[in-house]
Amino acid sequence: MKILMFNNEFPPLGGGTGTVNLELFKIFQNFHDLEIDLITSASEKKKEIKIFSENIKIYKLPVKKKKIHHASNIELLRYTVKASFTALKMCKQKKYDLILAWSTVPAGFPAFLLNIFRDIPYLIRIGGPDIPGFEERYKFIYKIISPVIKVIWKKAKLIITKCKTEKEMIEAINSQLQIKTIYNGIDVLKFKPGIKPVFNNLKIICSARLIKRKGQYTLLDAISNLKNEGILINVDFVGEGDEKNAYIKYATEKNVLKQTVFSGYVPREKMPEKYQNADIFVLPSYNEGMSNALLEAMACGLPVVVTNVGGTEELIDDSNGFIFKAGNSNALTDILKHISENKEKLTSLGQNSRKKVEKFNWNTVAKDYLKIFKDLKS
Repeated sequence: MKILMFNNEFPPLGGGTGTVNLELFKIFQNFHDLEIDLITSASEKKKEIKIFSENIKIYKLPVKKKKIHHASNIELLRYTVKASFTALKMCKQKKYDLILAWSTVPAGFPAFLLNIFRDIPYLIRIGGPDIPGFEERYKFIYKIISPVIKVIWKKAKLIITKCKTEKEMIEAINSQLQIKTIYNGIDVLKFKPGIKPVFNNLKIICSARLIKRKGQYTLLDAISNLKNEGILINVDFVGEGDEKNAYIKYATEKNVLKQTVFSGYVPREKMPEKYQNADIFVLPSYNEGMSNALLEAMACGLPVVVTNVGGTEELIDDSNGFIFKAGNSNALTDILKHISENKEKLTSLGQNSRKKVEKFNWNTVAKDYLKIFKDLKS
């Protein structure tokens, strides 16, 4: 089976979507009846062709990337145009059975074009911000591209979501679509509990892009509230993003800069140690699919505090963490105060996190995708 994939991000570029793509490639490379070509973005200024394995090739197109973990609108547009022309040329040399677009925008558009001009069926894997209304910073862009998104969804053979919430949001827009939920996976051998250092203050890790949707302002407010009550909690913000300088300024204004560390980009192979060196994981997002960082933290045996969005209800209950309403810094303050006053509960909460996440493995995820490929071809 010959499969063409579109994904504007692939490690080291991008975030969670690229990570999922990479992890599945590590398994797909063992299936020699699969032949996969991926068209993605290049970090360099020239086109590259990388041989991932005997059956997987990666075509990297220059889009003048400025930031490793964020794509601007103009970069997304460049990818869309270049990927479309590149794919049309590739289709003259090879007959593909199926297309997998790793997002509706921008990957879905070239998939849609190939369906129109080459009659190749395609499926869309939802990236979160693909869903109109998902991300506040795109509210004006959604007004322009929502009709395009709906058309791309309608022509797709299948829509793949990461959690029930995404599925429900899409069904609210079009209840006639074929949708299947496939959860993200986690390498529980790589991400595992370690020997935890003893800290004087509770230490939080928040691993997420530094953008408004991830809600880091809420966490900074809670840390400030607790400091005013005489409770000091340290936070390690892992990740890059447009709001980084604003967050540093805000932490300074709130007088908690000394309690915060902005670690920036951390290579994936070093992330297990980051989680192991923390007491608790906090993700205060306003909207989320199924966070890879959340799964990683749970696999490393961390209690988790998350907002009531995305796939949290499928991962969190009072046995392994706490859920609060997005944007409610007072509720987060109360939770963190409770944890700081009951640190003896951290061990059992973390152990339960680990147990819950062990069923989310990449082999299971890969089998789900392989079954879809086989069903759609037949």
